[in-house]
Amino acid sequence: MDMQVILNQMVVLFVLLGIGFVIGKAKVLTKEGNRALTKVILFVALPCTILHSVLESKIDITVGDTMFFLLMSLLVFAIAFAIAIPVVYFTRGDKKNHGLLTYMSVFSNSGFMGFPVIIAIFGFASAFYVALFNIPFNVFSFSIGIMLIAGSKNGRFNPKLLINPPLIASLLAIPIALTGFSTPHIITEAIKLTGNITTPGAMIVIGSTLSYIPLKKIFVEWRIAVITLLKLIVIPLVTWLILRQFISDPMMLGVLVVISGMPTAAQSAMLAVQYDGNEQIASAGVFVTTLLCGITVPLIVYLLLM
Repeated sequence: MDMQVILNQMVVLFVLLGIGFVIGKAKVLTKEGNRALTKVILFVALPCTILHSVLESKIDITVGDTMFFLLMSLLVFAIAFAIAIPVVYFTRGDKKNHGLLTYMSVFSNSGFMGFPVIIAIFGFASAFYVALFNIPFNVFSFSIGIMLIAGSKNGRFNPKLLINPPLIASLLAIPIALTGFSTPHIITEAIKLTGNITTPGAMIVIGSTLSYIPLKKIFVEWRIAVITLLKLIVIPLVTWLILRQFISDPMMLGVLVVISGMPTAAQSAMLAVQYDGNEQIASAGVFVTTLLCGITVPLIVYLLLM
């Protein structure tokens, strides 16, 4: 990992985010258009990125390594919950927002933001690890996550929410990687080209989404500062200190630590809307953590290089 290369890649990603922000403000990409583009990225391009990461890249991973990574992914969530729950509990404010604040602290933007950033840092083969991480992420986000945001009254878990293209592609990627299965070149190339939309498309979607948030409302809820500190600094630091005792593979360790330090999951705002959570707090958290991760992620990488 060359620090200069990583910083350059981060700048490129934030230029794309800036483009998204500008075209969102200019109404070139409307909210309706942004939702449509989001579906294309999430349900078409991202699954292709996941599949291409194992179809063309030479990934030396065994069944044991796969199971070990998934186990470490569960540990990442356990660490985040163990830190976030007591901190959020002892903050002041409306307790109705405690579940949402916990969700915002624990769940990272491991999809839209995770794939382009991790690939920029560790190379294309690392996309498989991100795909694996998104398996428990999706399971927890659409079960425990909904319960946190909606509360026990409205948070009935719908198993159908787990049936989505990124999760299906992640599950398919495991046997493909383990067996060395390959497709004809034409199909692989089509999957590759479609997957290439993911990085620029995801950053533009995030940028345009941020452009819809009234800046004057961002700091109304002071606990956003607490969530930002937990999400971008405390949780990834503790995750690194614990996981390095168990993981010797630099890429595996790096992917998990960097993912733990990604900004708040963009879907926190969408779930807040769907399940009557505080959309303003969720949107503000996404905005602030996304902007500041341009500073904190390089610091995390520097920590990994030590």
